[in-house]
Amino acid sequence: MPEFTPCQLATPARELPCGPNLIFEPKFDGYRCQLVVRHGKLRLFTRNGLDWTKRLGRSLPESVCETHDCVFDGEICALDQNGRPDFGLLCKALSDRSVPLTYFAFDLLACSGESLTSQPLHARKKRLVEVLPSLGIECVKLVAHTGDGNALAKVLKSSRWEGVMAKDRNSPYEPGVRSPAWRKVKFTRRQEFIVAGWRPDKKTGAVKSIVVATMDNGALTLRGSVGTGFSVRQRRELADFFSGPSSLGLPSSQLPMKGDIRFLPPKLVAEVEFLEFSSSGCVRGASFIGLREDKAAEEVQHETFASDSTEEIADPLAA
Repeated sequence: MPEFTPCQLATPARELPCGPNLIFEPKFDGYRCQLVVRHGKLRLFTRNGLDWTKRLGRSLPESVCETHDCVFDGEICALDQNGRPDFGLLCKALSDRSVPLTYFAFDLLACSGESLTSQPLHARKKRLVEVLPSLGIECVKLVAHTGDGNALAKVLKSSRWEGVMAKDRNSPYEPGVRSPAWRKVKFTRRQEFIVAGWRPDKKTGAVKSIVVATMDNGALTLRGSVGTGFSVRQRRELADFFSGPSSLGLPSSQLPMKGDIRFLPPKLVAEVEFLEFSSSGCVRGASFIGLREDKAAEEVQHETFASDSTEEIADPLAA
């Protein structure tokens, strides 16, 4: 049984797809993690295979008794007072160990030495429901699903969740693939961007705004700046953090923006909420959510969407 399996990724979609073979789940606002149980010991791996058991496993026991060896796929989240995943609170949890965390399991990739990735999703879900309770861990929760995507989306949107997932119930798990069998629909435009630089406030030296970019065809493409969403404390702390790395040294011909910009190596990733992209490809109405330590900058690309069509068809996710 593998310790870590490359995660299957979802294809962005503008509208919720329809079809009899689809199931729907909440889209969690957290860090994608695999929970591995081997010989009673628990470990957490990020979507890039990093062992973050010590960083994010604070709510997990060191061991469990009389259970199967398993690999679960899911998200680890910090919940607000209403029980809703809060990404900003999760970022705080990386340095504040008093913030409790919850793991939401939505898939089972291996069990008792057997890989389940070739089995259809509905079969993996059935095994998940059977196996997960045996852990007996309060902070590990099962993600429920439904066949009524519109009803789920209505509830999640009114509760200010990030979005909804649509998955083909007959599809196998495709490790490391951004598959059309999984679609993610966000209620607001929101994605990761590379932090390419920042502008300091002339009076305080704190962060006035950050310059964001995506990596497209191996080249860094600037996507504008983000100046809202920061607390006063974050502006000061980020300025101290950004002052460490050396300058990226982009030539002036690559800089469509003006002002005192201090460019950074393209290594940091920020989660950003925004209204839309302008005709020139820059973000408009953008707000900072938090830095992401679970994603590599090389993965951050300009998101393209699956078909916008919502017409009822027999199987919209068939290969």
